[in-house]
Amino acid sequence: MYLYILVSLVLALIFAFSCHTAIRRHPGIFYGIAFFLVLSEVIYYQFGIHDIAPQWFTAYIVNPFKRGAFSTALFIIVMYLGALDSKHLFVRKLMGIRGQLSILACILTLGHNIIYGKKHFVNLFTNPWAMKPQTMLAAVLSILMICIMLPLMMTSFPSVRRKMSAGSWKRLQRLAYLFFALTYIHVMVLFIPNWEKKIPDIIAYTVIFGTYLILRVAKATKKSSHALGYTGCNPTS
Repeated sequence: MYLYILVSLVLALIFAFSCHTAIRRHPGIFYGIAFFLVLSEVIYYQFGIHDIAPQWFTAYIVNPFKRGAFSTALFIIVMYLGALDSKHLFVRKLMGIRGQLSILACILTLGHNIIYGKKHFVNLFTNPWAMKPQTMLAAVLSILMICIMLPLMMTSFPSVRRKMSAGSWKRLQRLAYLFFALTYIHVMVLFIPNWEKKIPDIIAYTVIFGTYLILRVAKATKKSSHALGYTGCNPTS
């Protein structure tokens, strides 16, 4: 079983660390490359290139992008950066490009949405009764996720963020937690009906997102405890 998410996560980490400085200094170049990849994969399927291309190329090069595995891997890195202790060197290093990685993940996700959406989104609005229940639910979740993702992406650009108050920006960015949760639910909706074939994938996603949840709750609890402790020692309180 080829676990796209695990392979994509390894490649995403290699990409983030090896291109860290370049991403920080020239993010626009990487955004342009991401848009080019989205356009390329859409053309690849729209014009039937996948029918004549080598099977290995489609399976191991194109599919991680088509299936949304690589973009999800970037989102996972963004997730964990917010859940891990910033004292760690590797966390501090990638924190400097967390916003850029998030934008790249959003752009690459659009390719996944376009390729699958041209069939499933159209059916959802024109012929929903012909869809399988899990496919319909997955399509609805995808639309909801896009509605959350686009504002998060736009407000991750420094030029947009500077125009917002700190409070408004933080409140909007909290929607990322809902987006992460919906991502896991979306995957499970698609995998569980074929659970016998998807057990490795289900385990992988559950471990990744479950571990994140534990780490994020632990960090929030620790932060809350420190805040309460500080308040308790304040002689003016």
